[in-house]
Amino acid sequence: MNTIYKITAKINFPEGVAPGAGAVSNRQIVSKNGRDEFILRGTALAGALRSAYRNSVGTNKADRWFGSALDEFRENESFIQISDTVLDCKTVNERTHNMINRHTGVVAKGALFSLEATPPGASAFLSITLKSGAGSREEYIEFINDLARIFGAELLVGGNSNRGIGRMRVDGGLYLRAFDLDDIEAVAAWMDAEYEERKSGVRLQGDKVAVPEEASLLSVNLELGVPRGEDLLVGDGQDTDYALKPQKVYFADGSDHWRIPGSSLRGIVRSWMSRLAAREGMNIRDSYDQWSRQSQGDHKADDAGWGFVDPLDREDYQEDPSLLEDPILDLFGSMYKKGRLHITDSFSSANTADDDVQDRMHVAIDRFSGGANEGALFSNQVLVSGTLKFPVKISVANPTKTEAKLLAKTLRAIHLGILLIGSSKSGGRLEIKSITVTGKHGEELESLCKEIM
Repeated sequence: MNTIYKITAKINFPEGVAPGAGAVSNRQIVSKNGRDEFILRGTALAGALRSAYRNSVGTNKADRWFGSALDEFRENESFIQISDTVLDCKTVNERTHNMINRHTGVVAKGALFSLEATPPGASAFLSITLKSGAGSREEYIEFINDLARIFGAELLVGGNSNRGIGRMRVDGGLYLRAFDLDDIEAVAAWMDAEYEERKSGVRLQGDKVAVPEEASLLSVNLELGVPRGEDLLVGDGQDTDYALKPQKVYFADGSDHWRIPGSSLRGIVRSWMSRLAAREGMNIRDSYDQWSRQSQGDHKADDAGWGFVDPLDREDYQEDPSLLEDPILDLFGSMYKKGRLHITDSFSSANTADDDVQDRMHVAIDRFSGGANEGALFSNQVLVSGTLKFPVKISVANPTKTEAKLLAKTLRAIHLGILLIGSSKSGGRLEIKSITVTGKHGEELESLCKEIM
């Protein structure tokens, strides 16, 4: 078969994306092209698609379409060509993260860093070309439908998706055009399409291919809120001479919203699910015993990600991550494999307003004298509005029934106020105002839904 297929689509990033271009010190920066435009590299998207496709159908089929490394026996070229995608945004937001040691509750040493990310709502036009020669027409159509299914699962692209960013959605489906290179008019149409794309950008043309919702995905959509009489502060790390304030972010359309980072929610969910799994007798490598043994020596923040495996033995686990036999590392990811659970950043439905916050003054009291400690006076702001709603989406790829049960118990703990989030100087309570669940093993969260609704 001598036919070229071109797939185009409009994509958007509801929480923004961080297509990294390396780091300067502990600050990760976003990639740009020669025109100083923010871009998502075609190679980065191809890598994300390849990984998702390989996980779905296996390595051999992935190598066939995406190619494989050259060795002395074969040369398997890629049949997929993805253009660099220019993101529709003029500036980026900077955010700071750190890792909290769940055993001590303090920041792990060397785990503070900043990163750039595009504003939430940034969009772009995508162009994928499938070169001829990979198989029959039916095989091409099957592969295109597989890609549509992967897009339907809301592919995660760029770096730092664990922080709550990088979720990519397709707006309105894929558009497909076929060019038969044995027909002179089709060849001319193909050359015109290529020229037009380089001159004026990607246009959505061709037959529409629906993007189905991925059946193996468990999706939990929540609306979080600050309970009446409570307050909340998830501050953003800035300079040391800085009054701590709730995080807010500017969207691509210029509006500003309060933010609860997905990474903060992920931290408390992971910590509580680890606790629940340990109580049920599961093997949890990030245990207090492991940490206390490591803390006597050269303890590093990455040790938990490596599953506390000796560096000399890590290669074995990279070949087969299931050898870890740790349900939390399998679900949340590790240095050996990508996780299957994603929690998005949560933005207030309404724009920020002065009435949403209160200024607070704090001071440390000397417990012996009863007087204020010198230099311990500071102020901050907290969110107090009981009308604010924070939508957030939790998705789990290929969940087990046990994972769904643990997630339900964790969400109940958040709703009951057992789990707190943010600064210790605020209440830190969240309530679940609404919840909808769809997908695999969603029935395990039915009782929680009934309690809340």
